[in-house]
Formats: sequence, C-alpha cells, structure tokens
Amino acid sequence: MSGTLIESVHSALSADVRTKISILLGESGTNIQKAVQGAVPLILTDILHKSYLPEANALVWDLSRQAATGDLFGELHELTISAGGLVPGSVLLNKGMDYARLLLDSRLNPVINEIGRHAGISIPSASFITGIVSFAALDSIGRHIAMYNVDASSMGLWIRTQTENIRLAIPTGLKVKESLGLHRHPWETHTPAKRSRNLAMYVALLLIIIVATAFILFRNHQNDATITTSDTTAPATLSPTDTGTVR
Repeated sequence: MSGTLIESVHSALSADVRTKISILLGESGTNIQKAVQGAVPLILTDILHKSYLPEANALVWDLSRQAATGDLFGELHELTISAGGLVPGSVLLNKGMDYARLLLDSRLNPVINEIGRHAGISIPSASFITGIVSFAALDSIGRHIAMYNVDASSMGLWIRTQTENIRLAIPTGLKVKESLGLHRHPWETHTPAKRSRNLAMYVALLLIIIVATAFILFRNHQNDATITTSDTTAPATLSPTDTGTVR
C-alpha cells in the first residue's frame, strides 16, 4: 500500500487504466484525468466527513472490508480496448456503482453531476468514474484494515490523519461542499470548533475570576465602611473631672 490514502487510490487508477477508460467511454484522456483528479479527493472528503460520525464511520468500515475482497485490480486488469472491452467495463461499472450508491446515498447524483461538470464529460462517463473511484477508495481502506487488523474506531482515526493530503488534492473550482451537502469542509468543522470551545472556557473562567474579585473588594469596602461608621457614632466617654457634684 502506498504511503498515504490518496496515493494508494491514485496508484490503482494508473495512466494505463485511465487511457483504457477514456477509449471505452469515448472521452479525451485529459478530461478523464481531470475527472479522476477531482473524484478522488471528493469521495475521500465524504469518507473523511463520515469518520466523525459513528454510524456512518461503521458503514465505511463495513463497505471497505467488502471492497478489499472484491478483486478491484483483477477487474481493472480485465479492462481492454478491444471489441469485448465493454463486458468487463460493465462488470466494473456495476460493482463500482453499487459501492458508490451505498457510500454516497442521496448525494450520489449531485456528486456525479459535479464530476461531469468539473471535467467536461458526459453523465454516464461521470457515473463510471464515480463508481470506480468509490471502489478504489474503499478497497484502499479495506486493505489497511486487513493489514493492521483495525476496528471501525481506529480506522476513523487513521482516516483523519489523511486530512491535509485530501485537502491539498482538491482542484480549484471543484464544488466539494455543495455536491456532498456539507455546510463546512471536515477540516473546518472539527478543529476550529474545538478551539472555539477552549476560547469560551477561558472567557468563562476569566469572568468568574473578575466577578469573584469584585465581590471580595465590595465586601471589604462594606466592612471598612461599617468600622468607620461605628467609630464616628460611638458615645463620648466622660472623664472623672466631668462627673463632679454640681453645687
């Protein structure tokens, strides 16, 4: 497995594979490359987002284990530009779309449309790319799970370590948040929120200290005022010479 998750996914979709796909789909090689370069970080951003949600993360873990036994590389090897190339291409499309549908759910069509728009390819071609990238992404995660024998929680933590690589791979102009239905990118949602909570805690602590200090000063002022009042209102003590008998 390659050093990072995104490198692992791209290694499955080599230049040779992309050339075969472009010929089978009747798209230019440049547009297919652009589609793959957009689809990989887009799909991985969805997976990264799900890593923060226990149920969704468990789904990714389960799908990844299935994908790792789905013989992705065997299916890719069967791709050919000969007359019979559409048969293995159809098998790969069906498998990939099954995984994409389960992974993306209601965001499947928006993702397909965005990949098509971004790369300038047809919707059927964008569907094929979405499926094969979903398959490759889940396969890479599944092989990591098998290699290190990790559970869903540990897998989620590992995926989050890939955040910066995923973020940097997003090409200019790709509408990630809109197609995935996110208000913020995963790297904007979680880390800044933690900082905000810490800031709020510090502000609250500072306010408590200020209020406590003010209360102590007020009580001290009241005590001083009481003592001063007592001193000024105390009755005068008569000296012995003042108590003589009046004649």
